[in-house]
Amino acid sequence: MKTTTFTLGLAAGLTLAAGAAMAEYPDRTINMLVPFGAGGGTDVPARFFAAEMEEIMGQNSVVSNVEGAGGTVGATQLSEADADGYNLGFLPLGTMTTQPHLRGTCYNNESWTPICMVSQGPFNLVVADDSPIETMDDFIAQANGDGLKFAGAGPGSMAHLEQLSLNNATGADSLYIPTGGGGEIATEINGGRADATAWFADFDSRFGWRALGIMSDQRSEARPDVPTMAELGYDTQVSVWFGFFTQAGTPDDVVATLSGACKQAVATDSFAENMAGANRLIRYMGSDEVGPFFNEAFELNGQLLKDAGLLK
Repeated sequence: MKTTTFTLGLAAGLTLAAGAAMAEYPDRTINMLVPFGAGGGTDVPARFFAAEMEEIMGQNSVVSNVEGAGGTVGATQLSEADADGYNLGFLPLGTMTTQPHLRGTCYNNESWTPICMVSQGPFNLVVADDSPIETMDDFIAQANGDGLKFAGAGPGSMAHLEQLSLNNATGADSLYIPTGGGGEIATEINGGRADATAWFADFDSRFGWRALGIMSDQRSEARPDVPTMAELGYDTQVSVWFGFFTQAGTPDDVVATLSGACKQAVATDSFAENMAGANRLIRYMGSDEVGPFFNEAFELNGQLLKDAGLLK
């Protein structure tokens, strides 16, 4: 009987200790996974965001880059991690809402708890500064003449969707060249092995590229000289958003803590300054709103890929 009593008492003590540990979240380093290479389009805002979260949460925030297969290698790894709030992801639209349809990944929209949206913005159609492609007419003529190579991340990425959208809208017949992400895209464009790509508003400050048009219904405040595709006669729009995610099943109090910290992070002056310096747009959407938004995007992009003939 004494042994039983001691065992039960120990179990109760462990239960209380576990509860106390949860109440103290976070009490150790938080890992933030980015499913593309360092310095790429996803990595830049992720590191700005991680720095703010580290300050707010009071724990180290370590960013790790896990590349491959349109972001699915990293996202798969993250989806299989413990749902305890210590392995989180800064993840883009394509990885979360297009790749599961294309690749039959082990994760889908039900695998995640979206914490918040951090950034959203349209792509620009860009070429090297010394490219002979000066206008959309040049772009179409080269695509349908000598051939045009369009570089981007893996098949089904947002850059790929932009290329498909442009082909459909303009009648161009460009060839898609998949790469590992931002750094490799820059190498291909600047080395003359690819002719065009889709990029954010920091295309010139980071890579010295030149924009032919923005894939939006309105001009960017950051680049007011770049015409919209609609102004050029092509009604096509493609934007990308980045969100902060944890695994489905993460305790509600942990999600609430992360959600509150996210709201603070995107509102700091330092985050705004860093994002503005990189010509990135902040768009905050809290956990209550981003969940339905994410699920809708998952369904809509699956249909878009099907309509494009990329799915059976």
